[in-house]
Amino acid sequence: MLASVAMVSCVDTVILPDNKTVDDDFWQKKSEVDAVVSTAYAQLRDETAIRNMIVWGDFRSDELNMTTGLPTGAAYRTALQQIYSLNIETENAFTSWYPFYSAINYCNLVLEKAENVIAVDPDYTRGDYEANKAQALALRAFCYFYLTKVFHDIPVTPGAYMNSSADLNAPQATPDSVLTMCIRDLEEASKNAIPGNTYGDWRDKGYLNKDGINAVLADIYLWRASVNRDAADYQKCVDYCDAIIKAKKQAYEESGQRRRWGEDDVEKDYYLSDYDDMYSDLFGQNGQNADESIFELQFRNSNATNKGLDQMYYRYNNASSNSYGYLKAAPLYGTVKSDGSGIWFNSVDQRLYEYLYDATSSSVEQFGVRKFVATVSAGVNNAADSHRETRANVMQNWILYRLTDVMLMKAEALVQLYEFEKQAALADSRAADETYNQAAFDICKFVNDRALSDANKSSYAMKYSTYKDKMESLVLAERARELCFEGKRWFDLMRYNYRHMTTKADLTKKLSDKDYAVVPNSSEFFELALRKYAVPSAMKAKMRDERYLYMPINQDEVELNTNLQQNPVYKSAAKY
Repeated sequence: MLASVAMVSCVDTVILPDNKTVDDDFWQKKSEVDAVVSTAYAQLRDETAIRNMIVWGDFRSDELNMTTGLPTGAAYRTALQQIYSLNIETENAFTSWYPFYSAINYCNLVLEKAENVIAVDPDYTRGDYEANKAQALALRAFCYFYLTKVFHDIPVTPGAYMNSSADLNAPQATPDSVLTMCIRDLEEASKNAIPGNTYGDWRDKGYLNKDGINAVLADIYLWRASVNRDAADYQKCVDYCDAIIKAKKQAYEESGQRRRWGEDDVEKDYYLSDYDDMYSDLFGQNGQNADESIFELQFRNSNATNKGLDQMYYRYNNASSNSYGYLKAAPLYGTVKSDGSGIWFNSVDQRLYEYLYDATSSSVEQFGVRKFVATVSAGVNNAADSHRETRANVMQNWILYRLTDVMLMKAEALVQLYEFEKQAALADSRAADETYNQAAFDICKFVNDRALSDANKSSYAMKYSTYKDKMESLVLAERARELCFEGKRWFDLMRYNYRHMTTKADLTKKLSDKDYAVVPNSSEFFELALRKYAVPSAMKAKMRDERYLYMPINQDEVELNTNLQQNPVYKSAAKY
């Protein structure tokens, strides 16, 4: 691992590399290039990055509430309270983006310096460089995409920052230009990306390989399609998802392992851990980097403590004496509603018990997050499980993409393609072809069936006739059941909102542009996103249009970079 890095003054815009890394004398060996690539990934293991991904992706949604009884002096209590009450100030701790820009800076260093090593180290080949370049392009694109989903308009750095005297006034770019750049870089990276099972160890999931790059591309196309309501982008999402599914299937068949799950025609395409092994393979002490995983931030194999996850879900101050984190699941996520109005519609879904403590209990107002925290399976439909080890270090990997996520991205895109098919059929005075819709349902059913025991599968399996006219809602709910607490939900709700806005949003405009047109959020979005509040209607005014979907830029960043324009709906605490 490289030496520790230094801050730019006291501002979190970029963490600069140490002097040794910047110096040309450093770039002499293959091992040094590999070290910088590894360091780029390490920036996203920073506790700020993990905390923020949980807050940005889960706490802002209907999934999580602040834990009742947090001490007044708890470090992030005030910042979380601002976000929960929708009164976010620009100094809020969760507006920090520095781990992402630090990772971007290391990626830029690789892109600028690594090629020269070919001439000085005979062990560093052109093929090695192309592989490192692919890693740098892919990780940089992932970071930029993530940031534009959170902040909308973000600075795009012109190259690597080498020292504190560098000009930090990077220009702010629109989402459209950022997404276009990301797609271009990912497609370039894909040409020399390593296959999914190259190493046979943690690197197959810890690096952005071919499958990981395709997952980011699918995610970007799904995002852009939802905002622009574009059939071609939805199809591109499906294509990239299919490439991952095909590669996973081929790798599994070539591995010689037994088929883990499924025998009928629909199920042959998907190779997932089975009902009994699902939790332990993905989240358990002896699991992580499971066959069905695609991209994980590596804590266990780096011997690093996942402090951000520890604080949010396990112990708010990383002390073994605490038995709760800053956040717990909202009541909706621990309660079964058989009428389908909630998240869980039956009490035999194993995920309910694997992912939450005290699930289905009528005496609990908040449900502890069990996913990532417990190191063993809860046991079949065991709501009484309270397995909480006292451990000094939580070295749980943070999963960014896995196969069921990709499957459900595909299902989401297929449902929208079916909407385009229905419009075409109406125009042609013919019956709509339900192929897209049926395929989306089959995916949702497969993911849902995996969480049912053999004894319950026939009684509780979903039926197409029940859901054929509400497939968008089914996909959204299945993603909530499968991927809750993994940093996905808020972005799922944002895509849903963009599709239901009465006016289409414009990705080519910055929120601060004079000709930016304010687009109200949809009533369908409000119904879901605000339902964790006691009086949802009282919160609508604080989330009334597109601008409120995004986080403010940290006040220090605005003051440092004169090219940054703040999201106009937010103010500094000094201006209240």
